[in-house]
Amino acid sequence: MARYIGTPGCYFKEFIPKSNLEILKSKIRGTRCEVWVKQARIAVDAGFEIPEILASGVLKNKNHYLITAAGPNGSASEYLVKKPENDEPMRQAWIKAFGHYIGQMHKAGIVHGDLRAGNILMEPSLPPRFVMIDIERNSFHSEVPLSLVKKNLVQLIKRISFKHFTAKDRVLFFRHYNLAYKRFDKKAQKALAFEVIRLVKKQNLWGGGRNA
Repeated sequence: MARYIGTPGCYFKEFIPKSNLEILKSKIRGTRCEVWVKQARIAVDAGFEIPEILASGVLKNKNHYLITAAGPNGSASEYLVKKPENDEPMRQAWIKAFGHYIGQMHKAGIVHGDLRAGNILMEPSLPPRFVMIDIERNSFHSEVPLSLVKKNLVQLIKRISFKHFTAKDRVLFFRHYNLAYKRFDKKAQKALAFEVIRLVKKQNLWGGGRNA
């Protein structure tokens, strides 16, 4: 990955195969670059913003490359956590908007392959502007399998401490996620919340650190 800081800014990404197995799989389902472009179209068609694709192709070493326009400078993780420079009422509004955004994403059938808040760029306006990045492992479904709903929610929560994202913040996010998704009744929402907590605890990452 390389970044050009200019006007306009842009990013260059070379997709280096991680193994021979990946090279083999790419012959069937396409390279990670080709999947990125495909998933970008799906996301845009569903109303989500992706960095504009400026160019893509194949290098002399046969690795694929992608050049995209730069999005917002910061990620959602920078603005959603508690810190002195983040105005608290504004932060609460951003948490609501982020919950709504993830709920709409799942409602549209989109699962992010690595749903950390750092992989969603954010412009701290009101309403905030969100831009999805690192989408080469995304998948699309007519209805998102429950296992992938849980996986995405675990990815979001597992490395964030309660010091930086409180229990109140988590409840607020989850409430607005469900208001947007409209899939689960109250009983199912409660079961989902407890299952996500169980899965995070199982990985010893509840609260963002390793537990005794």
